[in-house]
Amino acid sequence: MMKILIISMLIILSPTSVKMILLSTLLIIMLSSLTLTNLSSLLGVMNYDLISVSLLMLTFWITILMKFSQFSAPLLNSLFSLFLFLNLSLVLSFLSHSILMFYFFFEWSLLPIFMIIMGWGYQLERLKASMYLLFYTLFASLPLLLIILLVTANLASTSMFYMGILSNFMFKSPVMLMMLITAFLVKFPMFFVHQWLPKAHVEAPVSGSMILAGILLKLGGYGMIRMGFLLKVSSSLSMLSVFSLLGGGLLGVVCLSHSDMKVMIAYSSVVHMALIIVGVMSLTSWGINGAMMVMLAHGFCSSGMFSCANMMYERSHSRSLMCNKGNLNFIPSMSLMWFLLCMANFGGPFTYNLLGEILLIINLSSMNVFLLVSILFISFFSAAYSLILYSSTQQGNTFNSAYLISHMSTRELNVLSSHLWPLMLIPASSIMM
Repeated sequence: MMKILIISMLIILSPTSVKMILLSTLLIIMLSSLTLTNLSSLLGVMNYDLISVSLLMLTFWITILMKFSQFSAPLLNSLFSLFLFLNLSLVLSFLSHSILMFYFFFEWSLLPIFMIIMGWGYQLERLKASMYLLFYTLFASLPLLLIILLVTANLASTSMFYMGILSNFMFKSPVMLMMLITAFLVKFPMFFVHQWLPKAHVEAPVSGSMILAGILLKLGGYGMIRMGFLLKVSSSLSMLSVFSLLGGGLLGVVCLSHSDMKVMIAYSSVVHMALIIVGVMSLTSWGINGAMMVMLAHGFCSSGMFSCANMMYERSHSRSLMCNKGNLNFIPSMSLMWFLLCMANFGGPFTYNLLGEILLIINLSSMNVFLLVSILFISFFSAAYSLILYSSTQQGNTFNSAYLISHMSTRELNVLSSHLWPLMLIPASSIMM
């Protein structure tokens, strides 16, 4: 642990050319420490399994790519100091098996992203966006705290695994069920409590958008999976699943009406979250495995799309689709990356997204065949707005002379390709095995 702290301080103080080596070293140390058997009993509150390790690797991967996407910003060292605190809260959230410790770090992660949006946002609207983020999350998390205190008082334990054995008699009331999962549904977010997400994405710097879409949204899914021992298959969960799918289809239509790249990508995240919510609420192994696959794939895909949108914004100084036309004529390498990311966004062939969505569709068909109609609408509109996003920005005649003299740097190419190859190689390795 002392090595990690020393490397973290060196990252803050080192020049840009040294940061990638230090970040890679930090990643190797953290991943190698996961193999140590004493980590599972560290202070009695740490544990890890395949779910935790997968999200930890996603966290470190996105953090490294985020550093090279946010190449310049005022007070850059202060910005990355906040990201180090944010990463620490995420790591401890994913490693904690104490329900109280998980709640503490779950809420701790709100403060750094709030300060990042407030301090490094693009416009004056960042004040409103950060307040939306703060109050939506805080008001939804208070009922969760009450439920956690109730459970620990009844079972005399804070361990999630021990509580899972003894909690079969609890949470038959729909009101208590809603109090339990509301905080996670807002964190996803679910349709109807999603208004904070587009505002936060539009105003956040590119590094904030990447870590918000790539990792922070996954805390909701991780929390629901960990709290699954308190959930029971009921009519309330079925109604929430139907409502989530209908909301995902409606937001797919909303995406078609927007001309702001970041808003379209933000709403597409909510559409993906609808599928994940239904998979987790099914409380089956197929549903949870499919939800985990889609969560990991969405982490890479959405982070890459926000990074690529920022590269276009740096050239045109606009997020509008109309002001970013004709990219294919002048930067074909970026157009190829953009096409692959858009294809992964709607679950195109040979992508990790497709593998997870197939599992979720099979799981839904076993639950209720009529739910497949909602999946049909979500799939259709996801493909529609993804292809519109690609064709509107890459084809046509350019309106900005900056594209005529610009080229794609090695740093930008490496950032986008590092988002893409996990999406392509993970399903390929699964098939080969």
